[in-house]
Amino acid sequence: YQRRVRGEKEFVDLHPMTDTVTTKKYTWQEVRAHNSLSKGMWIAIDGKVYDITEFITKHPGGQELLKISAGRDCTYLFKSYHNLTDKPASILPKYQIGQLSTYELNQFKPDSGFYKECCEQVKNYFKENNLHPKSPWYGMWRLAVFICLMIISYTFLYITVPASTTLRFVFAVLYGLAQALCLLHQMHDSSHSAIGYGPLWWRFFGRLTMEWIAGASVMSWFHQHILGHHLYTNIMGSDPDMPYLKEGDLRFLVKRQAWKTLYKFQHIYMPILYGGLSLKFRLQDFTWTFISEENGPIFVNPISKMEWINFLTTKSFWVFYRIIFPIVYLNVSVYDALFYFFIIELTTGYWLATNFQVSHISTEAFFPCNDKMEANLKEEWAVTQVITSVDYGHGSFLQTFLSGALNYQTVHHLFPGVSQYHYPAIAPLVMGVCKKYNIPFHVLPSFKDAFWAHLTYLYQMGNSKA
Repeated sequence: YQRRVRGEKEFVDLHPMTDTVTTKKYTWQEVRAHNSLSKGMWIAIDGKVYDITEFITKHPGGQELLKISAGRDCTYLFKSYHNLTDKPASILPKYQIGQLSTYELNQFKPDSGFYKECCEQVKNYFKENNLHPKSPWYGMWRLAVFICLMIISYTFLYITVPASTTLRFVFAVLYGLAQALCLLHQMHDSSHSAIGYGPLWWRFFGRLTMEWIAGASVMSWFHQHILGHHLYTNIMGSDPDMPYLKEGDLRFLVKRQAWKTLYKFQHIYMPILYGGLSLKFRLQDFTWTFISEENGPIFVNPISKMEWINFLTTKSFWVFYRIIFPIVYLNVSVYDALFYFFIIELTTGYWLATNFQVSHISTEAFFPCNDKMEANLKEEWAVTQVITSVDYGHGSFLQTFLSGALNYQTVHHLFPGVSQYHYPAIAPLVMGVCKKYNIPFHVLPSFKDAFWAHLTYLYQMGNSKA
C-alpha cells in the first residue's frame, strides 16, 4: 500500500522478503509472455526479472503505466522516471524471480557515473530551491490560454462567421496552432507523468488534450514515444520514429537502409509531407496500436474493453464536434467544414513535425547502429540521449513557449519525468556535467539554425549515394 509522509507518497511494501535471490534464467520471450494480469506481469531491469503482479495496485504512479510496461526490459524506463529518488529501487529485490538470459532490443554500456552525477545535480537544484519537479501551475494557465484560443477560433470559423475568407483562414491556422501547443505542453508532460502530483493529474490532462480535444490515442503515443523513441533514440529497428525496415520508407536516414533515386529529393518533399503527421497519427493509432497491436518494433500489450470504449468514444466525439456539428447544426457547407478542417490539421501537423524532426534528425545528431545493427551499443544510455539530441534557442522564452520546451531536448530525454517548465534552469547543470565528462552537448542559436541543420542532413543523406 502507500501512505503520505510530509505531503509526499512513500512506498510501503508488504511483500515477504526472501534470503535467497533466485538464479533461474528467463528469455525475453518468456518475459514478454507475462504481459497482463491474467498471465502475470513481469518486467526486466538490469538483467534481473521481476514479477510485479502483486505490486500493480500499490504503485504510486498508477496501474496504467505498469500495464503498458509489462513483458519488457524496463531498465532505462525505470531509471529515467525514478532518477530523483532511491525509494523504488529499494523495493525491487522483493519481487525478483530470476535473471534475464537473452535480450530483444539493444543494450547500452553501464553508467560510468555521468548520469548519476546529472541526477544528483538536478535533485539538489529542486531541494535547494524548494521546488516540485512536476508542479502543474505553469502548465495550467497556458492550457487555459490555448483552450480560449480554440473556442474563439471555432466561434469565428463556424458561428459568428466573418465575411472575409482570409480572416476565417487566419482563425483556422490559429486553431491548429493552439491545438498543437496543447499537445506540446500539457499532453506531452502528462504522457511523461510530469504535470501534477499523481496519476489522476496525468490521466486528466493527458486524456483531455490528446483524446477529447485532438482526437488521438494516448495509448498509441505511450507505445511510440515513451516505450520506443525515448529508450532507443535514433536507433533504426528499435526507435519507432526511425525507419523500421531497410526498404519502403520515404526517408533515407541511416546507411543500413536501401538507397533509391527518390531520396535525392527528400529534403524537398519531406518538409511538404510533414503537414500530414496529424492525420497520419489519428489513423495509425487505430490500424497499428488497436488493430495490429504493434507500433513498428514496439509490441502492444492486450488492450482492455474499457480502453477500446474510451478510444471509440473520444474519436467519435472529435469527428462530431469538428465536422458533423458545424455541418448539421450550424449550417456550414460541407466544403467549408472540410476545407477549414484540413487547414487546421495541416497547421497542427506542420508545427508538430518540424519541432520533432529538428530535435533528432540533424547534422548535429548521432545515429547509433548507422552502418549495422549492434546488440551491444558502444555508449551508455544517458550519453546516447545527449549525443542523439539537438537543442536550440536557449534563453529564448518565445522559442521555448512555441516548442513546448523541445528546444531543451537533451534535458527532456535525460529527465522526462520533470516538467518542461524547469528545463531552462536545469540545462546549465547538465551542460556542466557534460563538459566534465567530455560529452558533446549540441545547442544551436535558434530554430532557424536547427531547421537548416535538419534540411542539410536530409540533403546529404539523400545524395550520399547519388
